[in-house]
Amino acid sequence: MTVQDTVNDVFHRLAAGDLAEPVSPIREGWETDLPSGRTVARSTLQEEAGLLVVLGSAAVPYLLSWIMNDNAALRYVAIYALERITGEKPYLPYFAQADPEGHRTRAIEVWRAWYEAGK
Repeated sequence: MTVQDTVNDVFHRLAAGDLAEPVSPIREGWETDLPSGRTVARSTLQEEAGLLVVLGSAAVPYLLSWIMNDNAALRYVAIYALERITGEKPYLPYFAQADPEGHRTRAIEVWRAWYEAGK
């Protein structure tokens, strides 16, 4: 399986409400809904993002498109993974549905530049 396939599989699984690990009884942080309607805590999304972080820099180009996803939970997983992989934390509101200021586009540019510099 390619890195691209792995990244896409994680997000499609999450969109369907399927979690890789059993949900910990300790739920930490805010909660939000996956596209399936399943409510998950921030800590659960961070655990799911960990599956992407271990892929390292090779996952960066495949995570970028998920920053534009309409679902806040999926966006958060992509953002969290990108921040952990790159160490770059551009200003990017996790839950803003609209992005009239273009924060997502600028964040993608930051992460793309980081990736290109490491090639």
